[in-house]
Amino acid sequence: MRRRLAALIAALAGAALVASGCTPMVPTDGPVGTSELDVGGDPAYSIQAASPVEGMDPEEIVLGFINAGVEPTNQYEVAREYMTDEAGARWSSGARTLVYSGDPNVLSMGDDSYSVQMEVESAVDETGILTQFPEGQTQTEEFELEQVDGEWRIADAPEGTMVTSGSFPTVYESHTLYFYDPQQRYAVPDIRWFRSSRTGVPTEIVSALLDGPATYLEPAVTSAFSDGTELQRPTVPVEDGTAVVDLDAEHLRGATAQERLLMKHQLEMVLLDLPTVREVEIISGQTEYEMPEQPTDTLDIERDPSVSNTQVGVLDDTLVRVQDLQTLSIGSLPDISELEPQKPAVPAQAEEIFAFLDGEGERLYHLRPHRDPDLVLTGENLTRPSMDNFGWTWTTSRDDDGSHVHVAAYDETLSQSTLEVSADWLEALDVEALRVSQDGARAVVVADDGGESGLYLAGVVRDSSGTPRGLGEPIALQTTTPPDDVRWLESDALVAWANSEDSAETAERVNLNGSSQAMGSPLLGLQNISAGEGVRTVFAERVDAPYNSRSGDSWDINEQVEVRDYAFPG
Repeated sequence: MRRRLAALIAALAGAALVASGCTPMVPTDGPVGTSELDVGGDPAYSIQAASPVEGMDPEEIVLGFINAGVEPTNQYEVAREYMTDEAGARWSSGARTLVYSGDPNVLSMGDDSYSVQMEVESAVDETGILTQFPEGQTQTEEFELEQVDGEWRIADAPEGTMVTSGSFPTVYESHTLYFYDPQQRYAVPDIRWFRSSRTGVPTEIVSALLDGPATYLEPAVTSAFSDGTELQRPTVPVEDGTAVVDLDAEHLRGATAQERLLMKHQLEMVLLDLPTVREVEIISGQTEYEMPEQPTDTLDIERDPSVSNTQVGVLDDTLVRVQDLQTLSIGSLPDISELEPQKPAVPAQAEEIFAFLDGEGERLYHLRPHRDPDLVLTGENLTRPSMDNFGWTWTTSRDDDGSHVHVAAYDETLSQSTLEVSADWLEALDVEALRVSQDGARAVVVADDGGESGLYLAGVVRDSSGTPRGLGEPIALQTTTPPDDVRWLESDALVAWANSEDSAETAERVNLNGSSQAMGSPLLGLQNISAGEGVRTVFAERVDAPYNSRSGDSWDINEQVEVRDYAFPG
């Protein structure tokens, strides 16, 4: 059991789950205090729910109501047919959606009360945030029934809807919101799930954007919109390809030209990906809102940053570069063979600085041409360094007092050289890996809690200068196999795997929208995977084959490359 961390995440989830009528058993990361959206738009799919028929018994009424969760037409009109008029009027269909597998088990509890037990896979809250549940988790929902004109109807139902895991990809679709790092250098993705609809999705996207980022991202990102900004009218119509966003005047009043341009930029990022939207217009109180004339791309904010296809690795106790199948020496580096270098790293935006650990994994060095290596940190059980785009090298240590997160400045213009980053939730865990995203706002962590490893995603808290100060409370990401290591694959996807000496392990793509896929065939003696954000090719290191590249569903051995311990920038 992931005892301490599971208890922490569950405590954070409790209030939100109780508010939505769920048992507080699972982690969630959704903000609270949001209003129900109008999901009665034209659905983009053809699943139709069946209305109740005469003579249905209570169990059939409950199951019919659950099955009607697939059809949102006219504010879930069919689902409300299974309810009394009073219950249907107060039922909040958009509070959350439970995604379940198997057949629900309806049990009579006496006095016209019924409970439904189901195996749940995930839940989507009212702002579109999906929370995954551990495999095999069950949940119980309570119903009260009464007879109306001789027919059974639901008098009290849990808030929200329930859909099967098979119908979920049809009923829902994922969309990406974007926020900004504090220095507004990068757009940071925040994946949400909304009902598939030809007309309602723009409204749901903008409403969720105005509500703010997912809780785990809140301390790490900013928005162009101030707290409390709302839609003046409750829909975002798309007229001749233009999405018209009508915002309340109170929160727009006094905005500078730069702030207005950021508002439009943020809305364009989330709306222009929709096939029906070609342009975004901001108005206020149904009147024109003056916008700067310059295009939003003049802001120079990078979305989905990528790294180069050149890796750094170790060959004969020295650092080398690897590009495709070519091994390239790095000029003017000192002899570091006595240090037995391992786990090298390089940042994406600085080519002549490297990091590595010594052979014991107890010393972190920075390495530059024409000078001796700089010892920047010592500690026990140091993890592979991760170098961000803000001038910092990240690693973790583990001793009798628990795990600690450290950063060391590779940018020598920074005023502080080394810092310990606050991450209370990691103290009692054994951290196996920590990797910072290219946008610098998120860190993915592999940590072991009592013999069971898990994958976690946390926001990176920085001050105004970009200096790391903490890791926010995490969300858990589900994997098929407990992982030992992880890399960023895209800005919204990871690759995780278990290391082995003599068994075959399968690398797993873990998407931040909650889905996952196996990456090719199993690899015997898997030791390392190298992946970089925006780089198409993934490489794998095995005990008896140093350099393997993924091609479709298979891995190709490249015998001419002998480099080990290689990594893309990041």
